[in-house]
Amino acid sequence: MSLRRRIGARLRHFRREAGRTTSEAAGELGCSRGKISQMEAGMYRLQYRDVRDLLRFYGAPESEAETLVEQAKRSSEPSWWEPYSDVVEEWFAFFLGSEGEAVREFNYEQLVVPGLLQTRDYAAALTEASRSVAPGNRTKVAELRLERQRRLEAERPLVLDVVIEEAVLRRPIGGRDVLADQLRHLLTMGELPHVTVQVLPTGVGAHSGMDGKFVLLEFEDFTPGVFLESHPVLGARYDVEDPVLIDTYSSIAKALRKEALGRRESKTFIENVLSELR
Repeated sequence: MSLRRRIGARLRHFRREAGRTTSEAAGELGCSRGKISQMEAGMYRLQYRDVRDLLRFYGAPESEAETLVEQAKRSSEPSWWEPYSDVVEEWFAFFLGSEGEAVREFNYEQLVVPGLLQTRDYAAALTEASRSVAPGNRTKVAELRLERQRRLEAERPLVLDVVIEEAVLRRPIGGRDVLADQLRHLLTMGELPHVTVQVLPTGVGAHSGMDGKFVLLEFEDFTPGVFLESHPVLGARYDVEDPVLIDTYSSIAKALRKEALGRRESKTFIENVLSELR
């Protein structure tokens, strides 16, 4: 669904840029206006021929049109997370699909280690403590979190930048031993060339990320997307079309990288916290 929504957003962009109405687009395809609206909303199974014909009708640049047609072909392929669909809500499905397409991810966390860097025991302890996950689904939810991590092992891995609060390193989720293993895992993952772990010490005081955790995804062929679970919205939200929101959180991510300890200093900080657990 995430790829369909992104393609749909581009179709709507080119239609409006060409000054065409949904009625005119429907006439070109010989379909209903409802189908055009559903295609643009990402709610309709895309046929690559329809995408190709609409982009020609709109006069879209050939290079981008070719890319979108190829993506339309891929959009019909099964999602990697389908085995977990019974524990994935619609909004999170969109995020998972987007994360699977992203080339870079920035993740700011205030309470827990980011899911892409969690150990199995740490993830299990989190889901065990959760009141929003049904007891019968906890194992599957934890497995899904670990399955996401395969993006970091791919031939072209996801580039991951994380900034975590000092409190995350000290919260004994699962107990001292589980936390110690988790901190060692953070150190190991931080050595990978495509993973950067930065710590934001409590002593920094007020900083750019005070409004809450967020994830910023970057793509080769689409504008970035922002995932929020707090202010300025109530409840989870993944937005690919709000340029103000995207610009705001891109700026916050840039500021947090500067406010946090550098890569080497963060490693030393984590090692010091780990030594306190022994």
